[in-house]
Amino acid sequence: MKILLISGHGAGDPGTVSQFGKEADETIYMVEEIKKTLSAYAQVDLYPTERNAYKDAKAGKLAVDFGNYGYVLEVHFNSGAADLKGNGRTTGTEIFVTTAEKTVGVETKIVQSIAALGFKSRGVKRTNFTVIYRAKAAGVSSALLETLFIDSAADMKLWASNKAKIADAIVAGIAEG
Repeated sequence: MKILLISGHGAGDPGTVSQFGKEADETIYMVEEIKKTLSAYAQVDLYPTERNAYKDAKAGKLAVDFGNYGYVLEVHFNSGAADLKGNGRTTGTEIFVTTAEKTVGVETKIVQSIAALGFKSRGVKRTNFTVIYRAKAAGVSSALLETLFIDSAADMKLWASNKAKIADAIVAGIAEG
């Protein structure tokens, strides 16, 4: 199977920025880490990290043909927790698929694998985010992962000490699913 990993934001769009980091930087790190391990199971490509897939999709200038892939995973970090001092509880991880996606086994496994590291599972949700919608329109299963909350002290504390384990958890979810 051929898999495409997309780091959210970039190309001048930092995504959410908190005292813990910049979303665009963290997503690049994450897709590169995922690729290291996932490459043992599948052919893995990265969407060019100097580009912004969302902006490219909106402009009709995607740098890849989604039809060449068996699965597309877009990686983001969530925001909205506004818990910069830390309340002792993780805000969690969630993953989105399009409304046209028939099954969510892979996505369920990804969220479960990340949650097993101490993150709250926010589950699998359905919405037609631009990039994954375009991938699904090309006939490819796709998902947008909100790895954790970049504005949650508890989430980012776990992130800081478990980056490689989180990437491995995502790979395990994909491989199991």
